Amino acid sequence: MRTWLIVLAFSFSQIAFSQSKDLEKADELFNSFNYSKAIKAYEKLIKEGQHTYYCYTKIATAYSKLNNYEEAAVWYKKCTEHPDLNSEIYLALAQELLKAGKQQEASIYFHKYYQQNNLPHQLATQSFIEYYNELMRDSSRYKIIPLAINTQFDEFGPTLYRSEMVFTSNRPIKSLSKRSDVQTGQSFFNLYSLDKTSTEAKFFSKELQTKYNDGPICFSSDAKTAYLTRNTNFDTKEVNTLDIFVAQKEGDNWLKEVKRLPIRKGAYTVAHAFITKDNKYIYFSSDMPGGFGGMDLYVCELKNGFLSQPRNLGQFVNTAGNEIFPFIDSNGTLYFSSDMHPGLGGYDLFFSTLVNGNYTLPFNLGYPVNTTADDFSLVLDKSNAFGFFASNRDGGAGGDDIYAIQFVNPLAYCIIEANIYSEEDSNLLSNAFVNITDVETGKIMTVKSNRSGKFNCYLKKDKKYTFEVKRKFYSDFKGVLTPEQLQQYDVLKLNIGLKEK
Repeated sequence: MRTWLIVLAFSFSQIAFSQSKDLEKADELFNSFNYSKAIKAYEKLIKEGQHTYYCYTKIATAYSKLNNYEEAAVWYKKCTEHPDLNSEIYLALAQELLKAGKQQEASIYFHKYYQQNNLPHQLATQSFIEYYNELMRDSSRYKIIPLAINTQFDEFGPTLYRSEMVFTSNRPIKSLSKRSDVQTGQSFFNLYSLDKTSTEAKFFSKELQTKYNDGPICFSSDAKTAYLTRNTNFDTKEVNTLDIFVAQKEGDNWLKEVKRLPIRKGAYTVAHAFITKDNKYIYFSSDMPGGFGGMDLYVCELKNGFLSQPRNLGQFVNTAGNEIFPFIDSNGTLYFSSDMHPGLGGYDLFFSTLVNGNYTLPFNLGYPVNTTADDFSLVLDKSNAFGFFASNRDGGAGGDDIYAIQFVNPLAYCIIEANIYSEEDSNLLSNAFVNITDVETGKIMTVKSNRSGKFNCYLKKDKKYTFEVKRKFYSDFKGVLTPEQLQQYDVLKLNIGLKEK
């Protein structure tokens, strides 16, 4: 995935300090992608006893960008020993350890993060190896089909427009002047389209083409309004940012005059817009101040021609890393990509459901949708069973490629919220162990009730489970949850009473 698409630096927002000239110089080197020199500048500040924790995080991130996972892990470990530790460092460290092939060690830090933040993720109770095997086990749920339109260059950001699929690519265009992106050395990105009757892509719209990067794009339900990601300041010496522009269609042509969507109010990126089918909400990615770090997902309500203030989708969805390319299917399920939520490597595709006004902890779609490469920008048709996404996985034509995807047996989860109590006096019981067994595979997941006698977990709706509750001085409790029961609920609340021995 090309660096112009997103701001690729983690941001740990709780760090505060007064700027010094040396620190400004180090940050300038970092922000201009001169990571090797930035590392030396930050190391000098550390030796002088200045801004040590901040410098640790920047050095770790710089090594990560240089694909030196071993050194990145070394510096993230230094962060874990610092009194200013932000727990999201655990996630970043775990991801670097995964890249270095150290799954068992990564599991330790995933476990610490989800336990300390009291998040009901599987990795709070199981090892990463178990979690990884579970992601690989669901491979029969999807069918992945490579497309003939892919080239040695990049193709990504598919979206549906009437009977066409529109996407972004930096393949060279002979008829245009030979300009290139100074950051990548490649041609600039333009919009292309593919209809159902052809295997050859064509240029989408000359009216929406500029001399720099254009795309990705999305469209309103009547196909008369487009929301287009573009560069904002290529002609300046500042770090390049992205913004969303709105284009209108008049007759058969798009108007050249576009307006900036009034969201961005500073030197940060706003990108990857998606408008819901009812044209009421616009989702997007941004590294605006006040987020959880890197690129976060936001939503604005569009009402009577006015946009509401952006609302961050919250700590379950967003991390200290990057969450990008939001998409909402016809059932209201949110799909997006993240490089920080636990997965198979690189950017993985996740989905989250809206429960009581908030999005749930995301679920990894698993293999073969996700791989050790970058997998991102998913879009589905009205059936939610067919769509497209991009990936730079092995075996492609080169760079980012677009694949068709068919959902053979889509993943769906039921959230279990349970209370464990004593039948004698109705007191809630902490430290009760719950063994949940997948009847088909025999796989056992163990969770423990917290101080309030509660536990949460996520179960697949098309599976049958048995569960056994054990606690000292009480008789064991055994139960069964069937697919028929799980499919009735997004959230299933259980009250489990134990009898004293």
